[in-house]
Amino acid sequence: MDDLHLLRELGDETPLPDQASLAPARAAFVAGLTRSRPRKRRTLAAASAIGLAAAVAATITLVPTTQPAPGGQAISATTTSSATPVEPVTDAVRLLTFAAETARADPSAPPRPDQFVYTRSTAPGGAEREIWLSVDGTRDGVLKNPEPPEPIRLAGCVNGQRDVFKDPAVVLGTEPCDPRPAYRSDLPTDVDAMLAYLDANASGAPGSVNARGKDILSLINEYLLPPLSRAALYEAATRIPGLSVVQDARDAAGRPGVGITWPVPEGSPKAQPVVIVFDAQTYDLLGTNFHAITEQSVVDQAGQRP
Repeated sequence: MDDLHLLRELGDETPLPDQASLAPARAAFVAGLTRSRPRKRRTLAAASAIGLAAAVAATITLVPTTQPAPGGQAISATTTSSATPVEPVTDAVRLLTFAAETARADPSAPPRPDQFVYTRSTAPGGAEREIWLSVDGTRDGVLKNPEPPEPIRLAGCVNGQRDVFKDPAVVLGTEPCDPRPAYRSDLPTDVDAMLAYLDANASGAPGSVNARGKDILSLINEYLLPPLSRAALYEAATRIPGLSVVQDARDAAGRPGVGITWPVPEGSPKAQPVVIVFDAQTYDLLGTNFHAITEQSVVDQAGQRP
């Protein structure tokens, strides 16, 4: 029996689905085409008559399932029962683009001005740090370091003045200030404007790759950015020259992921490269090899935990 004859018999014996039953799978397939996602390895097998017939049967009996997308949300896709592993991301631009997509898909609502951004982080060796920062920068926050054990008061800025104190209970006076909001709603939401912001607020010499990397880290470690600003920041980071991917990266808490790093400054032989670590499946930020973000959320009071 030749292949065409077998296919003809298979077609006769297997009724084709009607338009209504195909509609969900077709819609999911079209939706999947509109998203950028890590490419998967596909195996194309040249089949014998039986293998070819099985392929036709699989095409007729597609079953909608869900799989993780680069944005961290589940999307519908039409697949067979045999799953293939996601191809590792080896290009820094591609990895940061996926991280930007994850950030852009974040459905979180903006916090209220009177709330606080809470961040718990871990340093190498397991030392934990907790910090509560005022969303609008006008209220007193709290920092709890492993040492000293006493909480440190972080004065808010009201009407251009903030308290100066010796300890949380003793105020010595006030000093001029500008509010430093923990929720950075003032940041740009497109790449070119974000690059201009980074250039205007650069902490190092012009063109310093190390300074640009640290400036980006300062915005994502303990501050909270709106989804579009965080996405623009990651996309701006793709313009940093010399980035490379660390496949088996681990953050300071030991959690595995995939990382981005850049060369250490010349003349700094003892400097260790900073690695920004992302979850290898969702592309959420985990932290760095020096500072792991183990919890970040919005709370109502300084000192309150989620």
